[in-house]
Formats: sequence, C-alpha cells, structure tokens
Amino acid sequence: MARDRANINTNIWTDTHWRQLTRDQQWLYELLLTHPELSYAGVSDWRPGRLMQFSAGTSRQEIERIGAELQAERFIFIDEDTEEVLIRSFLRHDGILKQPKLTISMVNAYAAVSSNNIREVIVHELNRLYAEAPGTKAFENTKVLTLLKQPGRSMDEFTLGVTPAFTLPVTPTARQTQALPTTTATTTATKKKTTSEPDGPDDVIPPRFDVQEIIDYLSAALERNDVRFKVGKSWHVEGRRLIDIDKYTVEQIKIVIRYATTDSFWKTNIMSMSTLRAKFEQLKLKAQAVNNQTAAPAQVASQHGWAN
Repeated sequence: MARDRANINTNIWTDTHWRQLTRDQQWLYELLLTHPELSYAGVSDWRPGRLMQFSAGTSRQEIERIGAELQAERFIFIDEDTEEVLIRSFLRHDGILKQPKLTISMVNAYAAVSSNNIREVIVHELNRLYAEAPGTKAFENTKVLTLLKQPGRSMDEFTLGVTPAFTLPVTPTARQTQALPTTTATTTATKKKTTSEPDGPDDVIPPRFDVQEIIDYLSAALERNDVRFKVGKSWHVEGRRLIDIDKYTVEQIKIVIRYATTDSFWKTNIMSMSTLRAKFEQLKLKAQAVNNQTAAPAQVASQHGWAN
C-alpha cells in the first residue's frame, strides 16, 4: 500500500553523512522518499526509465549512476532482479513504528516485497531498532515480533560495504529467535584505570561470555595505552550489538581492537566500546589491509575464518 505523504525530519540537515552527499545524491534520495509508490516498508519500484521522467533533462544512465552511489553510501538498497529499492533507514526515521495502525500496514507491505534480499535487510534493520528501543509501540504487536524472527542480514552482505576478509554468516543468529535479556541489578568490575563513579543498579546488563571476552580484550588494550575509562552499560550494549546485530565474530572484533589500539592515530581516539562500534566499518578496512600485508592469505583465512 502506497503512502499519501512523506515524513522528512528537518534534523536530516544536521547529519554529517547526509551533508557529505552530492546534490544529485540528495535529489534522488528525496525523490525516492517522496515517491507516490513508496510503501510503508520503505520499498518502491526501481525503474530508472520511469524515475528519469520526474526531472527534465535526466537520463536513465544518471539515475543508475546516482543510485549506485547512494547504495555505496548505504542510503538505499537496490535489487535489480525484482526491480525494487529499499530506503534502508526508512523505518528508523519515518515514525511508523510508533503508530499501531501503520505498524500493521508496514507488516503487510513487507509481505508484498518480492525481493528476498530486501526482505532480509528490512528484518535486520527492525532487529537493530528492537535492540535499541524494545519498548517501542510496534514491538507489542505479535506480527512484528514474528517478523523479527525471520532471516535477516545487513545490506553490507549484498553490496560493496562488506570486504572479503569479513564474510559474514547467512543463517539467522540466536538474537533473531529470542528476545533480548532484560536489564537487572548486577555489578561489573572496572579496570584499574577506571573512574571512581559506580554504575547505578539499572546501568548494567547481565554478562555474556562472548561479550565479556571482547570487553576484557579492549580494557586490557586501553590499560596498556594508559587510558582512563569506565566499563558501564554502554560497553555491554555496544559489544552485544557488534556480535548480534552487526554479526561479527569475537575473533574479528579482537583483530579490529588490536589494530585500533596500536595504530598511532586510532589509539588516541578509540577509548570505549561505543566509539569502537561507531568507527568499526572504517577500522575493519584498515585492519584488513594490515593483515593482508603481514600474513599470507591462506594463513589469515585459516586463523580467522576469513575468505581469500
């Protein structure tokens, strides 16, 4: 079902990533966002020959070029086979998930999507939103909760956003088949360089062995760099998101931590799990380049489960 209006938040102009787009890229994105056929799932037809008709002097080749650029920037995801395009962050910014009736429309729109790849990206983005705000109205709906359990993958797995060294699993993770743990009153020990401020009783998430492993690894690296830090709720949340939502293995995360905390530039900028995750994609590429220079491809693949 198509919408009759578009919700464009003026805060978009405060976003650095958006402001770094070219005028053509911003124009095509706004065209797709306001397209009369855009569904409540953020999906529309991808037909460059038709899209070129919306602005005089525009060619099919220009639409295809700009679309590829927007996809490289992760603003949209195109499936050429089914001629569909997804606005990746549509559900995050449109406000649909806060409105029960529109939530049902979103589920119905998802069912109408032909592209299996786009369907998986939608589920992945929904799981990210659920992890960040499980109390959102939409997640009280059983149909939406059922949707969360469907196979989901980041669009990076289908596009140039993923590198061979970080090939990710294609099967659903445990995160997609069960609800997130609830917050309880537990305590987490901090390292010797931590501040004296204790966490409140609701600030800590129950520990998980895999998450704790990367927390300990990053903590030890920061200690070696003589960095002051405090392990709190955000460390557990962001560590869990790296594993459950971004779908990186503990070993891959350790490799990035090792690079980030030994590089002359990054070791003064990465001082928490939050900043690690925020810069992870950039750090991942640099860590991969370093590993490719220092180890034979077969050795790297065998040690870390990476593809050649």
